[in-house]
Amino acid sequence: MPAPVVVVHQQLDTQRMLISTVRAAGYEVAGFADPIKALDAIETGSRARVLVTRLDFGPGKLNGIALARMIRHKGLGLQVVFVGRADKARYLDSTEAFVPHPVDLDAVADAVRHALATSVRSEILFHPNLP
Repeated sequence: MPAPVVVVHQQLDTQRMLISTVRAAGYEVAGFADPIKALDAIETGSRARVLVTRLDFGPGKLNGIALARMIRHKGLGLQVVFVGRADKARYLDSTEAFVPHPVDLDAVADAVRHALATSVRSEILFHPNLP
């Protein structure tokens, strides 16, 4: 079952830095290199509340924006923090959190903290026995 924060980044050094940053901020975090594997884990778990993902995973891979849209379409209620090249930010909604490369780790921690504070997902809203 994924932790409350899920990091999806295929560059393992960057993924490790992001995971360490989120852990140092006091949050449980799970990391994935593949966006589809992350989506599968998020769908089967009920604890994920924030997704930290890069914008682009390269040719043949689901991009971070599509991953976020799939999560929203499925009603999973996650807040999203994007990291990526500044020229790709134009593809985001102005309300979405974005931290440009080179990644400012303090900005990532702040964005995750803000996303968790504004997350509306709760165990009551997603309780499996409710109609």
